[in-house]
Amino acid sequence: MNTGQMLLTTLAILLLGVTVLTVNRSTSTHGTILRQTEIGIYATSIATSVIEEASGMNFDESTVNDAVVSTTALTNTNSLGPESGETTTPPSTLNFDDFDDFHNLVKVDTIRGNDIFTTRARVEYVTSANPNANAGTRTFHKKLTVWVSGTATQDTVSMTYIFSYFNFR
Repeated sequence: MNTGQMLLTTLAILLLGVTVLTVNRSTSTHGTILRQTEIGIYATSIATSVIEEASGMNFDESTVNDAVVSTTALTNTNSLGPESGETTTPPSTLNFDDFDDFHNLVKVDTIRGNDIFTTRARVEYVTSANPNANAGTRTFHKKLTVWVSGTATQDTVSMTYIFSYFNFR
């Protein structure tokens, strides 16, 4: 082999090496993106499950058995959360009977082979005029905000749901 052929062979091997490294890097990046997407789907599913469970509850402890026509009969703003006897260890929603029992909920879900997810929830009264701000007083509208974060991701999924109480006679 002469010098020209040796140079061409060396350049071909170098080009092949660069191509292999580029494909490998691309495959690795693709795998990371797929994993992050999968974790995001799990977190969204967990948040949606909490919201669906809460939306199936009664609006307030005072509306479990009777209709309410005045906001003064509703749970006080500083008393939102599970009533006595509605909490278990570890945290569970099995004994919850109304929407605001989800206030200050913290639970951990482990999805084998994926991640450990921490779910936090907050319930607050809001007004129809400004549903993004805490009303600070009892209203016929409660907002549930759910945050789900995982240990393998820096993203936090945040979802909100507003539950309004209407009584028709």
